[in-house]
Amino acid sequence: MPDTIDVRDLDDQDIALLQHLADTLRSRAKSGRKADKVTKREEVLEFATHHSDVIGPLTREEIYEDL
Repeated sequence: MPDTIDVRDLDDQDIALLQHLADTLRSRAKSGRKADKVTKREEVLEFATHHSDVIGPLTREEIYEDL
């Protein structure tokens, strides 16, 4: 693996961003954490709900006509 990245055409802000990314990835590798690990909380997708007396399907127009 190369130890350098060619940053000749980049401005200082972009170079600093790349340096920060490299440091973050390096520290993640040292701690043994993988980028693709999914936590238990991320596995569960919960949608916001509220109580309603409506029974049956509604169209989008029916839902928003009172707004």
